This record gives sequence, C-alpha cells and structure tokens, in this order.
Amino acid sequence: MADQEPALDDIPVRESEEVDIDALAPTVAEINLGNLRHNTRVLKRYAGRADLMGVVKANAYGHGAVQVVHVLQEEGIRDFAVATLPEAIRLRQAGITDSILVFAAPLPQHLPYYASFDVGITISSLQVAETAVEVAKKWGPLRVHIKVDTGMGRIGLLPNEIETALRLLEQTNNIEIAGLWTHFAMADEEHDTATSEQLKQFQAVFEQFGDRAARIHIANSPAVLRYTEELQDFDRALVRAGIALYGYTNLPELTNTAGLRPVMTVRSHVIHTKVVAPGTPISYGHTWRSPGWRRIATVSAGYADGYPRIASNKAEVTIGGNRYPQVGKVCMDMFMVDLGEPSGPGEGVQVGDEVILFGDAGPSAYELALWAESIPYEITCRVSARVPRMYVDNQLET
Repeated sequence: MADQEPALDDIPVRESEEVDIDALAPTVAEINLGNLRHNTRVLKRYAGRADLMGVVKANAYGHGAVQVVHVLQEEGIRDFAVATLPEAIRLRQAGITDSILVFAAPLPQHLPYYASFDVGITISSLQVAETAVEVAKKWGPLRVHIKVDTGMGRIGLLPNEIETALRLLEQTNNIEIAGLWTHFAMADEEHDTATSEQLKQFQAVFEQFGDRAARIHIANSPAVLRYTEELQDFDRALVRAGIALYGYTNLPELTNTAGLRPVMTVRSHVIHTKVVAPGTPISYGHTWRSPGWRRIATVSAGYADGYPRIASNKAEVTIGGNRYPQVGKVCMDMFMVDLGEPSGPGEGVQVGDEVILFGDAGPSAYELALWAESIPYEITCRVSARVPRMYVDNQLET
C-alpha cells in the first residue's frame, strides 16, 4: 500500500520554511548499520590473530565512508584504506585520525599532501620510492606501504626490486615502513588457480624482508574467508576487509557460508500506473511490447540513480511482496514494470507504493549483478550521489 503521507495543508511550501530535501527523494538507499556490525564481527572471527583494515574506498562501496568508519571504529578497527588521495583527505577533514592508506600509485607532485595529512603511501615503483625520500626530507615524516606485485599485474614492485626500494627508503629517518603487501588476482574466483602461487611468492619476500615492515597485509575479503589457515603464517598481519563488510563476496555460496548480511537496500516508489492494450510499445527503442492487456507501473528510478541500463528487460523488482519484471529500456530517471494482467495480483499496486530495487526483501545485489552482467561490488558502488543514504542501526544478534 502507499506510504502514509501528511495532509496537503500540513506540508510546508514556502521557501522560507525548513524542508528536509532528502525526505522528498523518491529513491533512497537504506544502510543497515546493524548488519555492518555483524559482518565485521564475522570477519574478525575468520581473521584470527590478524587485525582488520576497513576498506572504505568509493564512499565505502556506496554506503557512506564517514558513517561506516565511525561504526567500524566502535567495533575496534583502527586501520582504514581508500583508493585515492582525495578520499583520504575527506576522511581527515571529517575528523578521522586513525591510520589511512591510499591504495593507488601516487602522482609524485601529490606526495607532499600525504605528509601534510598523515596518509599512508603505496610505494608502487622505485621512482615513487626515490620521490618519497626527497619529500620526506623536505616536508616531514611519511608512512609508506611497499606493494609487491606477485601476479596481479597492476601496480607494485617486482620481488627482485624490494631490496633496492628498502635501501632507498631507509636513507632517512623521516620514513616509516608501515607495511609490506600484495593483492590477490583470483581469490574471489570459483576456480582459483593463482592464489597459492602468489602466496608462495609473497612468503619468500616476507621471509627475506618482512621484519623491516611494521605490518603485513595480503588478504582481501574472499581470501580471509577461503584461505584462513594459510594466512596465519604471517606475523603482524592485517586483513583488508572490503566488500565482505557490506555483505557480499563474488561467490554467493561463500557469502552464505560465512553468514554475511547485506547492508544496503535501495527502494523507490511507483509514480504512475496505466493499463495498455496488446502490442503497446514501452520506453525508448520499443524493445518491449505488451503481449496482451497489461497493467504497467512507472518507477521513479533510473540509470542516473545507478540502476543499470544493461539490465533492461531482464531485471525484476519487488512491490508489495511480489516480484515483477522490469520492461522496456531503463531510462535516466524512470523505468517501467509489468504488473501482469489488469485483474491480476498487480491490480492493487498504487502510486506511492514502495519498490525494492535490490536488498532486503527484494532481489539481491547478486541477482541484479547477474542481470547487469556485473558483480555486487559494482551494484552498490554505482548507486549515485542523488540517492540519499538513510541509516538504521538494528542491533541484531551475531
């Protein structure tokens, strides 16, 4: 049924009156902080004697970085990571004083900002190591994490370059070697053929140079869930908890086994309904035509909100506890749903009724990702800034 709305006479309409703009948004993302706490505690159990590093890049995978960090701090986490320098600075400006690492290879001209804001640097090449020494001597202390490329092929030093990098970095007392790390390329693949070899390569680097770094971190979310025993060999270890904090991995069965709970639910509303005749085309390009008399609902969400256009004519949504197919091309701000025959179960759907795009009681992010030929990571990250985040903190038993 439609949400209970205030009477028209009770709604402030004058510009001078205070208006809760987010309350007027037709599409919202509800963030269940209770589920975030639950997932954090699950990951801590898997991590064993290792500490968790909370990965809050991409606005905490779309969930709201500052709010997520505050909850993780309450759960005892004191190390955080982001992808870019601006993300780290925003956290500092929000009052976050704990350790923050930037994963990306830094641009040399930006290194002074790492010193100014006390942000951890990824040493991704010998050139970055050389520049870091110059910056540390001029701008003050730097904390660095040496990235070892053991098979990801993205950024990082090759194992045979680590000794040279360490010699460079140890030229000055203004550099703290805060970490030695690598990243797995296939830990979230069903048929993982690379992680054991990457572990072997990193183990050799660790045995030779590990005592020169304050912390070691190699495990991402899927790795800590799948390779728990192997990761216990490393002292001073951190586990980089990313997507699993938010209730997902790339493998649904792994998520279910661990008991992770989705943190985000995206809801919108029906803004129009109509009955159409057989053969009626719907949306751009007329990619769907009514196979008979049909009741059609228009939903106030689209690809500008992050709902994937590629899922057109494949996705489903939940309205009033029932699943309905999305039909026609997803538009920038709206999409249409086939409620079925005019006298069928969808007959009672009204303007104002809630529509669950994905999350609790609706299609899962896994399902939407399947329809969008993607992964859950992208589904939550792409929920756009115009969708308000509404936070609830249901303290559920773990």
